[in-house]
Amino acid sequence: MRRRDYIVFLVAAAAAWPFAIGAQQPDRMRYLGVLKKAKQDYEKISSPSEANRSNYITRLIRLREKAARAKTDEWQAIDTEIKRHPAPSDADSKIFSSLLVGQWESPRHDYLYRADGTWTMLPEEKDVTHGRWRIEGNQYFDTAAIEPPETSQYTIILITKKDLVFADQTRVFYETRLK
Repeated sequence: MRRRDYIVFLVAAAAAWPFAIGAQQPDRMRYLGVLKKAKQDYEKISSPSEANRSNYITRLIRLREKAARAKTDEWQAIDTEIKRHPAPSDADSKIFSSLLVGQWESPRHDYLYRADGTWTMLPEEKDVTHGRWRIEGNQYFDTAAIEPPETSQYTIILITKKDLVFADQTRVFYETRLK
């Protein structure tokens, strides 16, 4: 490439760059706009019920799924909002536990949660990661069967027949029911 051609190329690239950046903005604004609208709708409710909270979180989960598929970083703002609305601390542990039993899919692995309080990463094979689980109120405890055993504590945000959302101090975790 001759020097003149190279300079023309650089000038053209520099001129086009703001347009390429601007082309990405509508998606960014769309997700943040939908998040803002959902938040406003929820905040309009003077005394939101648990059903209102659950519906709001479900709406945010679907929005987060779309943002993640679009490969935007807007999922971070959505996670921050989701973490602000945990399940009630006096939630019925038995109901939550019965909802957890079954097969779930996370972005990295599938899991089987059994009614006896054990879990296994799927597919079930010898020496596959496994452990025990329990729920107390809105707290989910997961003990990995390693030496020494390691227990992690999470706050349940939402657990339904379809969605399991829980968080630790820094991250939000999402699982979807398989069966």
